[in-house]
Amino acid sequence: MATDGRGGRTGVIVLAVIVVLGVIAYALGLFNVDASGDLKAPDVAVDVKGGELPDVQVETGDIDVGTKTETIKVPDVEVKTDEVGIEVPDVDIQKAGDDGSANK
Repeated sequence: MATDGRGGRTGVIVLAVIVVLGVIAYALGLFNVDASGDLKAPDVAVDVKGGELPDVQVETGDIDVGTKTETIKVPDVEVKTDEVGIEVPDVDIQKAGDDGSANK
């Protein structure tokens, strides 16, 4: 079965949307995260020998951007507007409380 590579891209997009929604929810105070204990990064030893970058020569074309005047036909339209009352959504956000349980 042949694949066109869209499955991986879709997964990355879905993950990015979930992360963004989580950040927004935290910023709006919809949940509260408490942590206890010390944070310590692991010890890492790295031994790297030198490398070499390749010689690269790049030649590019020129793009000239400008303007010119053209004559086109456009419709002449008159619009009449009225004010009408409608119901719109109203959002009320209540922030999460902090019970201090992480400090116990």
